[in-house]
Amino acid sequence: MPDEYDAVRRRLTRYERGLYFELGRARERGETPEKGWVRQFEVRTGAGARILDSARTHGRSTQGVERKSGRVNERDANDQLTRERAALTTGRMSHSRWETVAGERLPDKTRKQLADMARDFPGRFQHEVVSRADAVRAIRLGQSLMAKQLELIRPYELDRADRARKRLEKIREIVRARENQARENSIERHSPAREPAHQQAREIATPAHQTPARGHTEAVDRAQREAAEKTQAGQAADAAALRRQQEAAQRLAETARQQREAARNGIHLPTTQRQMADILTVSFPMPLAPSPHREPPSPAETTRGRSARERAREHERNRERERGINRER
Repeated sequence: MPDEYDAVRRRLTRYERGLYFELGRARERGETPEKGWVRQFEVRTGAGARILDSARTHGRSTQGVERKSGRVNERDANDQLTRERAALTTGRMSHSRWETVAGERLPDKTRKQLADMARDFPGRFQHEVVSRADAVRAIRLGQSLMAKQLELIRPYELDRADRARKRLEKIREIVRARENQARENSIERHSPAREPAHQQAREIATPAHQTPARGHTEAVDRAQREAAEKTQAGQAADAAALRRQQEAAQRLAETARQQREAARNGIHLPTTQRQMADILTVSFPMPLAPSPHREPPSPAETTRGRSARERAREHERNRERERGINRER
């Protein structure tokens, strides 16, 4: 007969059932970010990548947890266990624990595979059956944690979105200024009216034996151009990430408004999968990228620039040797 666990799950989407169960059980077991635990952690094995519901690393090894709140899919579970066996055998995983809910369907083949893993890896693999009453408590706790996270994130992320917008505007201004400067430099360098005067000034200021080789100049220009392109690529990646965070924060703000309006009318709007994804988007820090205020590296700082200088020096040495031979003759 249906019980309280069935009633609680019936009011939730499939995604929410698994998510709230995982969050609640993780909090009850002390698997928190402060203690080094993360969600959806990937471990690479000889049998393929294994995505763990909850995990914590120990040096080069990983401790993982897999949680099943409902019926267990035999094919998926057996594939996951095969990869975990490979990880436990090679030491990529130090410990693993599987949690299933009492009374939920567990295929005989998967049950046997779980027992075999516990036998082959004593003290390192564990299968725990969670009572239905404990599972109800875990789901309610996970639901409460997600609601609190959403309430905490709204005012903070609205301010963060505004700061992200201002930062994006500054990045765009810097990119436009550099593009304009690059165009001016290109026009000045290739202007027919000014080229003879520039060339004459360089010839007067630089002795003939110190004039840089043409190949060296081209290599330096190429290194500077590539460095500038990499800087602009980093700025574009930063701008895209900021734009995604801003859009997610705006959606959360609109959702908060709709939920408040619905609450006034006595209607409860459930948290959607898109909302949860937006929370994760705005909660994580920006990826590291080169600072937009840092100038592109000079040719002296790049490998290509160093190679160009070495070729130029070798060219000068060859010219000096040739002049010496001519003087002896």
